[in-house]
Amino acid sequence: MRNRCPSCMTPIGYSRCRAIEKVLESVKVTCQNTKYGCKEAFSYSMKQKHGKACLFAPCSCPLPDCDFEGSSEELSAHFGNVHKYSATRFLYDRLAPITLGVSEKFLILREETDGSLFILHNKVENLGNVVTLSRIGPSTERGFFYELTVKAPSDVSNLRLQSFTKSTPKRVDSPQSLGFLLVPSQFSCISRQIKMDLRLGRSDRFSYYQRPGGA
Repeated sequence: MRNRCPSCMTPIGYSRCRAIEKVLESVKVTCQNTKYGCKEAFSYSMKQKHGKACLFAPCSCPLPDCDFEGSSEELSAHFGNVHKYSATRFLYDRLAPITLGVSEKFLILREETDGSLFILHNKVENLGNVVTLSRIGPSTERGFFYELTVKAPSDVSNLRLQSFTKSTPKRVDSPQSLGFLLVPSQFSCISRQIKMDLRLGRSDRFSYYQRPGGA
């Protein structure tokens, strides 16, 4: 029988201990990301909630052979010092020409002003290439608005995607995305490259846009 002790059959119920709850509520704990720069202190009951939203959550270097891990700012500094030439550089709100190999799985982009890292993902499908953009950073941060345009080699037509990035603390092969661009095979040039233009805006300049769910 449910809710009874299997040995003596005494009813077992749920009862809250207010005294213990008050003790736990008064206990202040520090964030698990203290070593990455977080100085927040909060009640024990808020530990899990803060952990999910902490802006100092560790981020991993997107290069496969590097095991560096640190806050978003620390990662930006690390990448600029150690992997300076491993990314395509661009500036916010400026049109940046991007060349992506048809079989190239990803391309790392680095903003020159603040060192933010973005990943241009590329997945080969039967109909062509599926391209999307994400940012390396805490998963709860606001997205960056971007516009991606691909022109056919003949310049007769073009494809355009307007969307927001979603952030992830490390590079993944199939990231969550708010939008993607399907580039048909005929849009790649003879050298099997996809040429596109990217314009990415600062997140604070597009604050009037809302991601689904108000995130």
